[in-house]
Amino acid sequence: MIYFSPFRLFFAGLFFCFEIGQALGQLPAAQMTAVFPLGCQVGKETEVQVHGGDLEGAAELRFTHPGITAELTNTAERKFKVSVAEDVPTGVYEVRVVGALGLSNSRLFAVSTLDESRSPSGNTSMKTAAALGDDSVVNGVCVVRLSSWFQVKAKKGQRLLLRISAKSLDSRMSPVMLLRSGAGERLARTNADGLIDFTAPANGNYLIQVHDEIFRGGTEFFFRLENSSGAHVDFISPPIVPSFSESKITLFGRNLPGSKPAGLKAADGQSLEQLSVKISELTQAGQPGGVVLPPAAIVLDGGVFRLPGNSVASNPFFVGLSPGNSLTMEQDGNDTADRAQRIPTPGLVAGSFYPARDVDCFMFAIKKNEVYWLDVFSQRLGCSTNPYVTTQIVGVSEDGKESPEAVKEFYDLKDNPGGRGFNVSNRDMSWSFQAKADGYCRVILRDLVNQSSEDPSRGYVVALRRERPGFRLVVHPQTVAAVWKKNKIIELMATHLRKGTTLPVELIVLREGNFTGPITITAEGLPKGVELHHCLVKANQKAITAFLTASEQVVSFIGDVRFVGKAMIGDREEEQAARPTAIIHRVGDYDKEAVFSRVAKECALSINAEDVEPIQVATMGDVPFTGLHNGKVKIPLKVKRTGEFNESIKLKVFGISQLDKLGELEVKKDQGEATLEIDLAKFKVPVGRYIFHLASTVKGKYQYPPLNGKKTDKKKDVTCQMFSPPIVLEVVAAPKPLEKTK
Repeated sequence: MIYFSPFRLFFAGLFFCFEIGQALGQLPAAQMTAVFPLGCQVGKETEVQVHGGDLEGAAELRFTHPGITAELTNTAERKFKVSVAEDVPTGVYEVRVVGALGLSNSRLFAVSTLDESRSPSGNTSMKTAAALGDDSVVNGVCVVRLSSWFQVKAKKGQRLLLRISAKSLDSRMSPVMLLRSGAGERLARTNADGLIDFTAPANGNYLIQVHDEIFRGGTEFFFRLENSSGAHVDFISPPIVPSFSESKITLFGRNLPGSKPAGLKAADGQSLEQLSVKISELTQAGQPGGVVLPPAAIVLDGGVFRLPGNSVASNPFFVGLSPGNSLTMEQDGNDTADRAQRIPTPGLVAGSFYPARDVDCFMFAIKKNEVYWLDVFSQRLGCSTNPYVTTQIVGVSEDGKESPEAVKEFYDLKDNPGGRGFNVSNRDMSWSFQAKADGYCRVILRDLVNQSSEDPSRGYVVALRRERPGFRLVVHPQTVAAVWKKNKIIELMATHLRKGTTLPVELIVLREGNFTGPITITAEGLPKGVELHHCLVKANQKAITAFLTASEQVVSFIGDVRFVGKAMIGDREEEQAARPTAIIHRVGDYDKEAVFSRVAKECALSINAEDVEPIQVATMGDVPFTGLHNGKVKIPLKVKRTGEFNESIKLKVFGISQLDKLGELEVKKDQGEATLEIDLAKFKVPVGRYIFHLASTVKGKYQYPPLNGKKTDKKKDVTCQMFSPPIVLEVVAAPKPLEKTK
């Protein structure tokens, strides 16, 4: 029997095995909470300041576009001069800070053709409102319990498109923006997209009031306020297309060049325009790109696009991609089962939950014995919807007689292999079935949210496809959160290794088409001295925790790595690269605070070979260690301490469920060696091959590595979690006793 332990459950039980009150966490690692200002004009320069924790020795900013560069200008205040080349497209990119404590988590940075400015510190009243010019953007930070005020000049009949961005740029802010007359009279409020669309009734100055929804403030509550003459896209149709090279979509929005009236009104009451374009005519950027999508959107292929303009591009929007599937647009009049619209199979149909209380019905032809998957995409496309779906399989005999099966109802998709850190549960639906006879599948859907409001942007796509087994992978660092008493903390995630460190990395599997087989994981681009352990996802597993170990031979490194999963599915080998993700905000208690995460462009890794893991525990002697199932096994250990980590430690075995009740092994502060003894018979460990770790809470005074190339005496009291490299144990059956001869 080959047994790989359930490391996914490893951390859930880990924290309760140590004394309550101990603070568990990583050793210091760079964490960036904000960069301000959070944008720069194409072809220009700006000075930015980085905010966060453990940013000692910050020396460099790294952007995901090579045309954006930075030069350190103030070491103490962590300020950089950022330059954006002329050929950098309008878009939202990622940036990380490099310091002595590694490469930080990513933050978003916007590039536009608008004139950039910063909100002054004193514009907290109507009298001190800061000027906002045409085709310009101001970068601001919320002030606690106060509003930021701006003023814009407009002529009678001039259309103002004022757009505020916050969440789409990793801000904690929930923005409120009001447009007021010069006398303070309220004229308009932002819609759900952060937009005010207003036509000035007279010449004059108009006031803009901005604040957080509950008047929070600070460096993490930042925003960008645009006054743009460019286009604004409210939504697109269809939201998923078969091809990026050949498909066309219709943009619905405001100020669209060459457009015509759409005959629709947005939720804010403004009339919309429509413009049909080829996707090849749009400009494309990679995700995250400045759009807000739920983690569950990871199952969708696609990209972020903008409508280019003469000088100003539109806001970004997401277009999904489903190659090889025919696409049909929903037609009016399909609001009852007997008027259901017929859709080719396999195929997609795109529509919207509009008008209020809209009901749409479809019929997909099905063939006997075929296995199909029915999916509804709406909330996963970023829409504020809650689809309610009913289905009915109807068999049709040769003489046309129908044999309907029972009606099925579908609500939310609650399956969540991503856990707290990357929650992929959602309000859409997915269902598989095997047709018992030729016939059709009737699908009726409505939106439980859209019962009174008229909002044409609430789109959906229904897909019925033949089953094709497969999988997708998601990867993110499993940083060990600090825990104080019963608090449940999720840290900003970054993968940083010291010499001798073993660090967990979580790999999430999103299985498709009833694929249940094993998946082998490899890591490409790892530098010398770094090894990936626990590289097999067992059959039916949905997540594993792998470990990266930096050996004594490791070299300093900053770069991107690529985790790849391979599996045999039938007679074909499937290979998928894991999508990296990022936690957006640090969470102090995930039972009380929402956890926000998003897709990242790169899976970054940093190593500082001059920084050493303070306590290292490793095995001595031959491996794997072998023991009889009815006996005991002894595993010799060596303990290496660096710096001022001189307290006794208690080592706990994790990774073999039968040993959960095995007591801790105490290693005194003056011990350099120890022996772990396991009574295999007592704990009834079955015959097989096992891989486990030793873990301990360690406490001491951390000595900082050189900062900006200079040695430092800086130290910090820390309590953190230590992991050993993996230990291999083979449990073998005892030999049978020889039979006595007569």
